[in-house]
Amino acid sequence: MQNEEENKIICIIPARDEEKSIEQALTGLIKNSGLNQSDFLVVNNASKDQTKTIVNRLGIKILDCPKIGYGNACLVALEMIKKSNLTPDYIMFCDADGSDDPKDILSIIKTIKDSNADLVIGSRTLGVAEFGSLSSIQIFGNALTCLLIQIFFRKKFTDMGPLRIIRYDSLLQLEMKDETWGWNIEMHVKALQNQMKILEIPVNYRKRIAGVSKISGTYSMSVRVGIKILYTFFKLLLFGK
Repeated sequence: MQNEEENKIICIIPARDEEKSIEQALTGLIKNSGLNQSDFLVVNNASKDQTKTIVNRLGIKILDCPKIGYGNACLVALEMIKKSNLTPDYIMFCDADGSDDPKDILSIIKTIKDSNADLVIGSRTLGVAEFGSLSSIQIFGNALTCLLIQIFFRKKFTDMGPLRIIRYDSLLQLEMKDETWGWNIEMHVKALQNQMKILEIPVNYRKRIAGVSKISGTYSMSVRVGIKILYTFFKLLLFGK
């Protein structure tokens, strides 16, 4: 567990309609991640179910983001951190569906501290992804995005995984803007453009505890997400913002 002398981490967890999974996911994170309960910040992203009620009952800090979008939820959290004059050393991003292995958080934190990297991404490709946890279109989309990065930036990566940690001052430098599914690729590309140090480490990935993925739950949604990611990539490549 962290103490006052250790670097401060805030783990942002966007959550939309996750009433069937969030209690188990958060309990597992608190028990096995090495972080304190106070280090977690859930953002209720326009949920229509009991997600907010459950998080409140668990006593975990929660914010409301009425505008749907993963990026919107992250931006709301970062704005709160800024307005509250908080000064974390690192910001971590984690899913609310229980697909991330809490024990991998310890490895990601250790890696960024030991390596002095700006950004550390958990790669599900390098690690073990449970059968069925990633759809075929997700696997293809990740491979395509990583190929584009290798072509245009001469850097080899294997995944755009959601479990990641970044230095807070580096994150501020990126001036993140994307409101929806382009958040992760925007962070990655801007970090490359700013010549930041990016590392990948293997992480395990599991099928979500319950419900359907907002991204890969349907073929049409997967295609929309893929188009948005490619649009974000080339927009940043051509215009840098």
